[in-house]
Amino acid sequence: MNGSEVGEQAREPARDAGQTLQHPARLADFLNYRLYHLTRVALQASGHHLRAAAGVSRREWRMLAFLGEQPGTRLTELAQSAGLDKVLASRAVHALMARGLVQRATREQDRRAAAFVLSDEGEVVYQLAFAQAQAFNARLAACLDAEEARVLARCLSRLHVQAEALLAEAQALPSSVPAPTQPAQDWWRQP
Repeated sequence: MNGSEVGEQAREPARDAGQTLQHPARLADFLNYRLYHLTRVALQASGHHLRAAAGVSRREWRMLAFLGEQPGTRLTELAQSAGLDKVLASRAVHALMARGLVQRATREQDRRAAAFVLSDEGEVVYQLAFAQAQAFNARLAACLDAEEARVLARCLSRLHVQAEALLAEAQALPSSVPAPTQPAQDWWRQP
């Protein structure tokens, strides 16, 4: 959704916003579509700010943030927490290690499994990036008054619970639907 679509939607008086989200009439009305585009634009903007202020990408920031909050995290836990597959998480961690921001550590309970912690320099970058992300978040949310922010927080929590339930339901569905027996280009010829 580009800026003009957002503007059009904001000016569109014909349909109630709740009605539009619950009964979309066009692609731009779908909740997933709107959330995706909001996220895409906000992440791009925050990524530019993070790189300019702290010299890290959004992915690197996520890794630093999880290690800053949970030192000694193993790669599999880090990948899961950051929402990345293990290969991408491994690349990100090794890039941060090469920059001297992350160090390998061992856990007392399992010395065989590699765990990771922030280096002293990594802690400095983490704190700088955290302050930048916090400031960006405040600026993004500044368009909401206090009540709107409370309602949005509640709504996001409820939507997350609902999405988790729908995901669990979807995981029980068959993994694929059989392909049509007739080529698609022949369908229009049938009476």
